[in-house]
Amino acid sequence: MRIVGGLNKGRRIKISKKGIRPTKGIVREAIFNIIGEKVQNACVLDIFAGSGALGLEAISRGAKSCSFIEKKPKILLQNIENLSLTSKTKVITGDFRIGLRKSRGKTFDLIFLDPPYNKNYVEKTIKLISRHRVLKDKGIIVAEYYPEEKFTLPDDLSMLKTKRYGETAVAFIRTDQ
Repeated sequence: MRIVGGLNKGRRIKISKKGIRPTKGIVREAIFNIIGEKVQNACVLDIFAGSGALGLEAISRGAKSCSFIEKKPKILLQNIENLSLTSKTKVITGDFRIGLRKSRGKTFDLIFLDPPYNKNYVEKTIKLISRHRVLKDKGIIVAEYYPEEKFTLPDDLSMLKTKRYGETAVAFIRTDQ
């Protein structure tokens, strides 16, 4: 897998052979085309980070920093090191509940979440993001999910748009502030 845009365009990142479903390059390209300039100087949170493809792509495209939440960060840490991005990143080891609790008090412009499909994690994670108030005013959540999966949003968030790319749907959610 490769970074598809920005300073590190074309650089390889490792992915796990098992247990994760990395975001395909074409989907990452589409996501970043939609969020456009919002990535510039953004503080980013990548939840269910896996290899870190979304957060590393954001840094390559001009994000100021990225915090990653990942239960098994071995490959993520290798990718950060290989791209020489340790000064712009922070890795929180643990599941999304622990990671979001540890992130309280910090706010993010962009939050990516790409949880395992069909486990209701999208709704649970978005509710915790809202409860812990980690999304800045006018911030955006980009959530990947299985197209048949349904979820509701807390009252302080609203759906900007959804897109479908084969077996992946992407929701763009913002604060109502």
